[in-house]
Amino acid sequence: MSTDAKIRSCPAAHDRPAFPDFDPLTPDHVRDPWPLLARARQEQPVFWMPQLQMYCVTRYDDIRKIHDDPETFANAGANLMRVPIPEGIQIPPGCPFPGVGEGVANQDGASHTRLRSLMQPAFRRARLAEFVSQLEQIANDLIDHFIADGEADLVTQFANPMAVRSIALVLGFPETDAVRFREWTDQFIFLMATPNMSDSEARRLWTGLIEWYQYIKAMVESRRKMPQNDLVSDLMTPPADRAVAPLTDSEIIANIIAFIAAGTDTTAIFITQTIRLLHSERLWEKVRDDRSRLERVMEECLRYVGVVRGLNRVVIRDTELSGVKIPAGSVLYWMAASANRDPAKFADPERFDPDRKALFDHVAFSGGRHFCIGAPLARLESKIALNSIMDRLPTLRVPDQVVEFHPNFLTPAPVRVQIEWTADRDLRPQSS
Repeated sequence: MSTDAKIRSCPAAHDRPAFPDFDPLTPDHVRDPWPLLARARQEQPVFWMPQLQMYCVTRYDDIRKIHDDPETFANAGANLMRVPIPEGIQIPPGCPFPGVGEGVANQDGASHTRLRSLMQPAFRRARLAEFVSQLEQIANDLIDHFIADGEADLVTQFANPMAVRSIALVLGFPETDAVRFREWTDQFIFLMATPNMSDSEARRLWTGLIEWYQYIKAMVESRRKMPQNDLVSDLMTPPADRAVAPLTDSEIIANIIAFIAAGTDTTAIFITQTIRLLHSERLWEKVRDDRSRLERVMEECLRYVGVVRGLNRVVIRDTELSGVKIPAGSVLYWMAASANRDPAKFADPERFDPDRKALFDHVAFSGGRHFCIGAPLARLESKIALNSIMDRLPTLRVPDQVVEFHPNFLTPAPVRVQIEWTADRDLRPQSS
């Protein structure tokens, strides 16, 4: 029986434990879920969420168990669009939607091992280092556009365009199309993590995703004919030491889509939240003047607020977590946001502490075999963005404000974050 069939045939249970106080789509819970998650870890660490039809898992040790046991907790079939395809919308042959099934994050076992071994070289630090000067140019170009104003929206004027232009660069897409990446990524995330939308909105978003597929397909066909110095071309050249079948065009398309979807929102959130924390924790001047501390601050930001609230797995066989029996076919929502503040793992977890001993034990980039393949790129982009902001806007301030978030249960992103700085200093444009 396929994984999808197992999910559909999962029997109804009458003894599913509940924690009704928490809803990952409620605006207040999206903005600040941590007090409720702390209660859940104590009172009901695994509970059923009827609004999403999945079990929520909150404790660090349970989540590590999920990561370390892919034979019980599968990725295949876990990442599906929550919004059905509207009647009359035709999915073209070869299009990976609605499941992006050939993406590396949606595979297990030998299929996952093969895909990852073929793609890993494209994301090695040495390969990504070749793009550093161009990534720095992108950051400085963005800052040039608002540096004289003394204020900006960190999200829309810097973090979002930095993320999409960066991933367009490394994948080899024209920079002029980066804004379309932002739109397509939003459509992808909304369809996957924002259920119960109107039919008209669903039609608009699904139509956009089909356009995205057609765009990526044309790009892959072009690179087959004329390779370039980019990661798309890298994916078409199997490593000489890998005795496995090379990636097919459909696999490359599915994984490019997954890279873009996973690598734009997350990196933009990472940049934005790190700057917010540098100010709320009164570390801006200290880190600005001693950049050797920046990487540890970034890792603690990943633990403290993170970029992905949680992800899904499918239960392949009956199992148990924290005393809760979970039947085969169930969908799990493992909450990185909760695991990373679990006092059973992290001492004084509610304190932002870049010097903590277990700094790199967070699960912000998942874990086990499915540790995020794009993590080196996310860290590199974010470090360049943060260094550029500190270099160019040394007096930057984040004024008090209520920050709203886009409501989805995977990557709720800040809508707007106002920043200010003293514009009468020597802040001349640098990119030219």
